[in-house]
Amino acid sequence: MTFSQLRQKHPVFIYESYDYQLTDDNLQIKFQFQIGEQIKFQPTLTINNINLERYSQIPQQLLDNWIFHLGLAEIPSYWKCTCSPQITIKAGALNQQQIAWWKELLIKGLGEFFYQNKIQLNQETLVTIKTTGKPLELLQNPLTYPHPFLIPVGGGKDSSLMLGILDKNKIKYDCLLLQPQSPAALQVCQQANPERIITLDRQLDPKLLELNTQGYLNGHTPFSSYLSFVSVITAHLFGHQQILVANERSANQGNADYQGLEVNHQYSKSFAYEQAFHQYASQYLQTADKQAEYLSFLRPLYELQISQAFAQYSQFFSIFKSCNVGQKQNIWCHQCPKCLFVYALLYPFVETETLTQKIFQHDLFTDKKLSATALSLIGATDAKPFECVGTFAESQAAFYLSWKKFAEENPREKLPIVLQEVKQNLLAEKTEKQLAQQAETILQSWNTEHNLEQKLVTLLKNEFN
Repeated sequence: MTFSQLRQKHPVFIYESYDYQLTDDNLQIKFQFQIGEQIKFQPTLTINNINLERYSQIPQQLLDNWIFHLGLAEIPSYWKCTCSPQITIKAGALNQQQIAWWKELLIKGLGEFFYQNKIQLNQETLVTIKTTGKPLELLQNPLTYPHPFLIPVGGGKDSSLMLGILDKNKIKYDCLLLQPQSPAALQVCQQANPERIITLDRQLDPKLLELNTQGYLNGHTPFSSYLSFVSVITAHLFGHQQILVANERSANQGNADYQGLEVNHQYSKSFAYEQAFHQYASQYLQTADKQAEYLSFLRPLYELQISQAFAQYSQFFSIFKSCNVGQKQNIWCHQCPKCLFVYALLYPFVETETLTQKIFQHDLFTDKKLSATALSLIGATDAKPFECVGTFAESQAAFYLSWKKFAEENPREKLPIVLQEVKQNLLAEKTEKQLAQQAETILQSWNTEHNLEQKLVTLLKNEFN
């Protein structure tokens, strides 16, 4: 069925209700969504091993509000299958400012979904959000926040670097694992030194996959926006002052322009989203300075700088994984843009034998099939790959530094095929001197658009001194 046919057949998506209960010391949460009479979804979340004494101190209105909002954050995953022109919120109430916020998230967070599905996008008429539920009273927050940092861990190099820096500086923190997830995430946490590993179990409704097989729409959703809401709830329940995610400066660059919309695969990792969420959470989720505050530790840095710093944390080399294709198998697939991007980033800074044998078990620069992918990473094609990859400029710098290193180590050998083709393409536009300056500029950069306090700024800057 087409976008228009699905919208006509399913005119209203309903957030019906939420409920929750304690089972032993686990908080079990269920949401009810509905499209017409036939399609019903019931996703669940379990927050494990909560502190019962702290839980008893939370006013019900606050807990209701946090859980209501988590249901709102689930909506994009289910609404996208029909793109119903109206969303009705029965589980609670939103004011006009909140409605505008959630509509913007749907449009910008699902930009890649619209692009990939070739949906004719009218941002004004795409969706109307109505609320019929009872407003929740926002009470004063009576809780204290004794624990400094909650760290959501995905198992890649970015969160691994963050844990390594905190460990090196003997800073206390807890890890957050949202399951099911890559085995690498747990392995990274176990390699590090958290006080606790807090686990959440998220269960998508299997009916969503059934509908996808029947021709309903499918595609990318802003997972990091869901993560921001669920981590704030967790921080409230466990008493964390700040949530540190590992989103970087590179996430700010979009992938393509589509019908007046900048499409950014990483929109919900961008600084624009971080700022929007920070403001929303302070108004509607009872967050404040050092009270379940959400921010990114690596925001001042490019991915290339992160890779340079990560090269000093070899304890994570054999366990971290950044490949989405091979996530469940806990492998690098060696074929996707993310694999090639990470390989090119690390090549200049990690011993070649370690990179090819211990981390990737393969030399990706020798695979001709990856040449087209490399060109897309450096901006030689219409769109940047829809993966969590860096800017065109830093990809160019990474490949430049890689071919320079290879030539120094192997002065009598030809460049591997991928580096040959990238070099030929780049030198048609820039000189080697310009590329060298570009790489140096990126490696010396510091983005002042961040929400870090001075203590965290100092920690991060010390990595490059």
